[in-house]
Amino acid sequence: MSATVNFFLGLIAFWAIVLALRNYLSKKGFTVYPLFLMWKRETRDQWLPRLANSKGFKIFEIASVILAIISMAGGVFLILSALSALLIPAKASSVKLEPIIPGVTVGLDQAPYILFSIGVSVLVHELMHAISSTSNKVPVKGGGVILLGFFPGAFVEPDENSFMSSTLSSKLKIVSAGIAINLILAGIFFPLAVYLPSLLSQGIYIDGVIPNSAAYNASIHGGYVLESVNGIRVTTPSQLKAILDNGTRYTLGLITPHGLETINVTSQSHFLGVYISYYYSPLVYPFLSFFLWMFIVNFSLALLNGAPLIITDGGKIFTEILKRFHVSENVSMAIQGLLVLLLIIAISMSFIPQ
Repeated sequence: MSATVNFFLGLIAFWAIVLALRNYLSKKGFTVYPLFLMWKRETRDQWLPRLANSKGFKIFEIASVILAIISMAGGVFLILSALSALLIPAKASSVKLEPIIPGVTVGLDQAPYILFSIGVSVLVHELMHAISSTSNKVPVKGGGVILLGFFPGAFVEPDENSFMSSTLSSKLKIVSAGIAINLILAGIFFPLAVYLPSLLSQGIYIDGVIPNSAAYNASIHGGYVLESVNGIRVTTPSQLKAILDNGTRYTLGLITPHGLETINVTSQSHFLGVYISYYYSPLVYPFLSFFLWMFIVNFSLALLNGAPLIITDGGKIFTEILKRFHVSENVSMAIQGLLVLLLIIAISMSFIPQ
């Protein structure tokens, strides 16, 4: 039985137990529905007041509104770009919206890093909402954590009456703070995810071999690690390509299940015929995976939560801005409803073979 099947059987068993304990959990303050678990409680009305009232945070709040509007534009652009294949059939879309589902759209081995990244990102997101509420004199009424399927989440609840009676500036700052911190985190983790792999790589991992290629004919198999070519150490694809382009006869230094081996390969096309990736120490891999998913999760949250999609922070910002120009909330909801429909179509398209 595959790991994916075991994972989903375990998930079904977990939710069956949760539903069986529904009455007990309800007495402990949990809200339980199929695939939905929430724990909520009243909380302090002010969060980190010293930070919230500092000059630095006030500057951050102003910048956060600008970043949120940029995220809103980016989110709308992302959705429309993903639909470009429908609008221009002759042109393949360079953007694809695909849900992150461990064991389905990404490897199950990535699940711990994905879930931890989501948990951290959402927690920081909601914390910024709470601090900004304090900064703008809006009490925080409550907060909690949720589990949707196997995705963790968190939330805070500013006092609704105080929030609705606040100025437009305060509303925008409170709502924008979460979007902005996700965009900032994406910016922090982007260079770590992009540049660290090549810097820390200790060789080139061979993921697979193309049949009838030079590597295939030399009995090279997936799982081998390429350490050197013609006596020159290689740790990145660009280094490998540069060496391959300079000749047709290669002496490959490989780490195999049997130890170190040297294999001679000839390729007139300068092409070995292998699928490759970076090779790291086992101690390094978890950190690099976490950095990668922190970028992906935060960038995705910033764009999609920043887009005006009814239930998103971007939707709240969009509605408040339109109100400022005396445009009714119904018009805002109609526009956002259209964007939600386009998003659903874009995601559905990701499962259609191109």
